[in-house]
Amino acid sequence: HAQHPTPTAPPIHTPLPNNNATVQLNSNNPHLQQRTNKERKQQAQSANQKHPPSTSLIALTTPLLYDTSPRLTMESVFTFLNAGALLGWSTVLSLLLLQSTNSLTSLTAPFFDIDNDSTTSIINLLLFLEVICFIEVGRIAVGQLKGNLVLGVVLHMIRMTCLILVLPDGLSSLGTDDDDGYDGQKSMICILVLYSWSLTEVGRYPMYLFPTSSIARYIRLVLPIFTFPVGAAAEAYGAYTVLTEILKGVDNGTPIVYWVKVGCLGMVVLINGLLGPTMAYPALLKKGLPVLMGRKSENKKRAKRA
Repeated sequence: HAQHPTPTAPPIHTPLPNNNATVQLNSNNPHLQQRTNKERKQQAQSANQKHPPSTSLIALTTPLLYDTSPRLTMESVFTFLNAGALLGWSTVLSLLLLQSTNSLTSLTAPFFDIDNDSTTSIINLLLFLEVICFIEVGRIAVGQLKGNLVLGVVLHMIRMTCLILVLPDGLSSLGTDDDDGYDGQKSMICILVLYSWSLTEVGRYPMYLFPTSSIARYIRLVLPIFTFPVGAAAEAYGAYTVLTEILKGVDNGTPIVYWVKVGCLGMVVLINGLLGPTMAYPALLKKGLPVLMGRKSENKKRAKRA
């Protein structure tokens, strides 16, 4: 008998996996997608452990050096101005202390040499520091800083009046001997004004440089309670002294200059004599007394407990 070959089954061709179909299947299956994401995170963490990111000084500071965003640039400028103002007012305070104690008079003499219009005069330094203060008033006006705009404008207009009309006459009388003691009285008033200004500003700028510091905030709110009355009274008395001299005809200027001086000095006397004790100083007490007495900290503790 003839042998017939046994029929064999046709070969089975296994189709190759379709990557696109697998990706589509995984995307449709949320469980598989979550597992894939976890695996990727684990791989990334293990890679970071093997090769940690660079923490060198160059790597950390390079983004700051090349970040020229307007916000970062302006904040750096204002921080620099605040630091410069603090240094300037600290210099004024140091010069006053040296002058008052008759220590190193050869060093402080050029700063108080008002008659010779020296470029190192303390008046020029104070004018520069007042420019920084007016920049702060402008920031209050545009909403960049918190503060009383009207009070800031009036306060620094009074200072400018004293810088231009009152202080030069009084500081030029330092060290002079007169029979009635009038020149010595004027110089003492001007020294009190400068002490009040410098102490107030030295206590104010650290809060701008370190806004989160509780000590800086405490000094900022408490110190004006003591410096404001002395400074306001000295400014008013100094302005009144110069005003009476002008009204007596001691000053021989043009009519326009004459009335501008009379108006500015009269404004200082009026505001410091009437509005200062009744409006400005009570506002300072309202802010500073609770901090001085420790009431604000107690209120915060009670609020946290509640």
